[in-house]
Amino acid sequence: MLTRVYIDNFRCFEKFEHKPARRELLLGANGSGKSSFIDALLLLRQFAVFGEDLLEKIFSQRTRWLQQPHMNFEIDAELDGAKYHYRLFLEEGGSTFQPPRINTEYVLLGEKPNEKPLIDFVGGEVRLYNDEFERTATYPFDPRRSALATIAPRNDIVKLMRFKQWLASLSAFRINPFQTEASSAKEDPYPLPDLTNFPSWYRHLVQIDTLHAGGLMMDLGTVLDGFKSLRFVPLHETSWLAADFQTAGGARAYAWTELSEGQRCLIGLYAVLNFVLLTQAGTVIFDEPDNFISLREIQPWLTAVEDAVEQRGAQVLIVSHHPELIDFWAPENRVLFARDGAGAVRIEPIPTQPDSPLTLSELIARGWERE
Repeated sequence: MLTRVYIDNFRCFEKFEHKPARRELLLGANGSGKSSFIDALLLLRQFAVFGEDLLEKIFSQRTRWLQQPHMNFEIDAELDGAKYHYRLFLEEGGSTFQPPRINTEYVLLGEKPNEKPLIDFVGGEVRLYNDEFERTATYPFDPRRSALATIAPRNDIVKLMRFKQWLASLSAFRINPFQTEASSAKEDPYPLPDLTNFPSWYRHLVQIDTLHAGGLMMDLGTVLDGFKSLRFVPLHETSWLAADFQTAGGARAYAWTELSEGQRCLIGLYAVLNFVLLTQAGTVIFDEPDNFISLREIQPWLTAVEDAVEQRGAQVLIVSHHPELIDFWAPENRVLFARDGAGAVRIEPIPTQPDSPLTLSELIARGWERE
């Protein structure tokens, strides 16, 4: 699970540190940095795992008031009882005409002060270590690309690959049902954060995981009145996603885009539950999953997610303003993202108020959550 995040000089983050719990609720006003926190993690994953050319994009989002020539990101994770530490330190190029570059990138294993290196990329040189912490390779590398992203699986670097696989599985979702594709031209193994590629992702999933596809159908049959199945209808060179319902007038098939925004959002949430939380047991962040969902519909999903955390060892962080979700989710692990005006983000714990006759959502609505 994700145990620590440190961000310095990215958007509204200045020497920001957060140590998330296994089940946590992230609260805060609009503009308090919650979505930027998610964006930072997603950018790191895309850069350090999938090797996307994002260095200039990341560096262009330095904190405006700092005027620092460098940025620092750190991620700590505990996996199978072992503690990993990842650091990415970026700096300006050598001159005005040179792009930004990586000063330092490394993955360490163990606890301070006895951490051991698994990969070390400093000054344009990569040093790779095996599972016994013996150096196995040293070579020059492009300081504008992540060295970790280029490392392929090998029998002697299982520990390093364990961290890379976990970072690859770190997911965040802010579902946008308005922009979802209607059809699929090909399978997509990775869901986009907004799930706009849901038909292509689901098309991939049903080919490789019939067990959890069946679980998804059972869940949807419980929460969507009359729901029977999802299926693909071939048309020319694409496949259109359709949903079958049983109504009083008989069986009806609806194209994916004919479903309501709430129905599409609910199907997406249960797909993440079945195909991500129940299979990977990794770290998943949901940014306002309650959008478009009614109170009656969000409660069973939250209960199922809670079970996944407890039974499968998953980690779930949820950003929400929804009263039902605020009062139900992670009562002992609620944190507040706070800013003074347009200043730096800080984390504040929310005091427990066992003697208050008001729920936390009501306290927040009245502005009394810090009292």
